[in-house]
Amino acid sequence: MTTTLTRERADLLESLRRHRGFLRQTVVGVTEEQARTRSTVSELTLASLIKHVADTEQGWIDFARGKPDAMGGDADLDEAAMRAATESGEFVDTRFVLAEEDTLPALLEQYDRVAAATDEVVATADLDATRPLPRAPWFEPGAVWSVRRVLLHVIAETSQHAGHADIIREAIDGARTMG
Repeated sequence: MTTTLTRERADLLESLRRHRGFLRQTVVGVTEEQARTRSTVSELTLASLIKHVADTEQGWIDFARGKPDAMGGDADLDEAAMRAATESGEFVDTRFVLAEEDTLPALLEQYDRVAAATDEVVATADLDATRPLPRAPWFEPGAVWSVRRVLLHVIAETSQHAGHADIIREAIDGARTMG
């Protein structure tokens, strides 16, 4: 399908592609071992960030497409319960956990597939369409987001994690990708 992009859509795509590029640049030339190396006190690795950003982008784009369970959320989970589970060690954030099959090439392929799907949404979706966020302690009660706001959030999330990856990469071998 050929679509003539509006200036807004072209700007959204350019911003998203730029920040994806910054993130991808952090893994250029690294070994699989380096991609899985924790180089800071954080649990984050280059590979786990690629996985997380791809998974998160996929979730938000599914949400923007109107898939009802895309963003998770649990009506029975409240902020106090989440905090207590986290503090006690009962809650483990598995979004950054790598499986054996989560090799850097496989994760980058997954990210490419997600990016292509997102780019299609940016080019074709009604940016003013809205969706109610699910009930969850990390969302404002009753919040409704437009597709545009979802895309801006994906850009911000990608940018933030590209910065994390830059710090991790610099700690591994001194390479800096963003300045």
